[in-house]
Parts: sequence; C-alpha cells; structure tokens
Amino acid sequence: MTVQNRHRIPCPHCGVNLRVRKSQGLTPVYREAVFECRNEDCGWRGKASIEITHTIAPSDIPNPTVALPFVPRLRDLIAKQAHAANG
Repeated sequence: MTVQNRHRIPCPHCGVNLRVRKSQGLTPVYREAVFECRNEDCGWRGKASIEITHTIAPSDIPNPTVALPFVPRLRDLIAKQAHAANG
C-alpha cells in the first residue's frame, strides 16, 4: 500500500489541486517546478520556486556544503547548552 503525500497546493484560479509536471533541483536547498491545474476546464500552468530556508532539527549526517541557519528556538537552545557547558 502506498502512502500518498497529503500536502496539496491549490490552483490560484479555480482552487483544484495542482500536479507537478517537472521539477529541477538547482542547489541542495532550491528547486524550480512547473505546476499544472488538474481541472481541465481551467488549464492553468505556472512555475514555482521552492527553497529550504532554515533548520528545525539538525541532520545526523550533515552535508558539509549546506549551511542553513537554525530557527530561532533551536539557535537559542544551542546557545544555552554551550553556555551551560562552558559554565
């Protein structure tokens, strides 16, 4: 049994869910995609940019070429832990 992705992007014109027609990764954190409306009566197509902007939970196998800022909550927690360790 396949688990379907529950994240849906509605068409900006008719509200029907879009489908990805093609997607290209330009960097490890940036992709461009072409979307198409599933409503044949609408026919809208458009391009979107998708960017990963922050780290919420650090990777256990980090890519050394990727430097994403931490969300403020995580940044503050790391700073408190470092301060406590240097105490």
